[in-house]
Amino acid sequence: MTPVDFSLINAIQFIIIGLAVGFMGGFLGVGGGVIIIPLLTYWVFPSMKVSSEIIVHLSFGTSLAIIIPTSISGYYAHARKENISWQIVYLLAIPGIIGSFLGSMITSFLRGELLRILFGVLLIFLAGQMILEKEEREGKKENAQNPSKYKTLLVGFVVGIFSGFFGLGGGVIAIPLLVRFLKISIHRAMGISIAFVFFISLVGTFGYIYHGWGKPQLPPFSLGYVHTWGWIMAGLPSLFLARLGTYLAYKTRPLRMRKIFALLLVGVGIRMLF
Repeated sequence: MTPVDFSLINAIQFIIIGLAVGFMGGFLGVGGGVIIIPLLTYWVFPSMKVSSEIIVHLSFGTSLAIIIPTSISGYYAHARKENISWQIVYLLAIPGIIGSFLGSMITSFLRGELLRILFGVLLIFLAGQMILEKEEREGKKENAQNPSKYKTLLVGFVVGIFSGFFGLGGGVIAIPLLVRFLKISIHRAMGISIAFVFFISLVGTFGYIYHGWGKPQLPPFSLGYVHTWGWIMAGLPSLFLARLGTYLAYKTRPLRMRKIFALLLVGVGIRMLF
């Protein structure tokens, strides 16, 4: 490992990320990774003088690690609303775990520059989805108790690959698929998604640790492509703010703020492309 600066400023940066990710993830229902990865790639890790060759991989791996505590906090908030079906979660998790590890493995063979461009395209696509999103769909979907097992397994694998490859929790793709493909109501889909995200984020994190182990130019306090201090300092504050954000999401209609946030994602996506 090469010496890389780590200061009090960097610690504060990680704490700010944790607060933002916890609240916005819970309130807006967006995956934490779409917030974490740009901030790590362009704000925190450059200030730590992390090599540009590994900065994207390190951002992806650290992002997944930070999402783990956020998903735990979000799970408790949704569990109280009885919006989690463990039968569906397990069917999603089995192929999702396999897909998540495969996704992290594929990423380890790709150059950081290509990953940055792909992630920029992804952000613009997700922003477009959010901008075109219609008003609350609750009540327009059947509250499917037993969606097709084969469809559920397929959704789990697709989301797992997506999560492991891009370092995202997977909620940004899981929720639309649960609602549109499996016909599950929006709030129930959010609860199922947050429980599912825990499993694939955990396995994806181990994948980034394994595939990044012993790589040159890693900063101190790293386990493979996961920065442990960043994980702790961002993960702990996200625990508390995620519950607050989820609570407010049930009390309000955050759709307008989602659209405003989507415009920000467009700008970030364009920045990552160029």
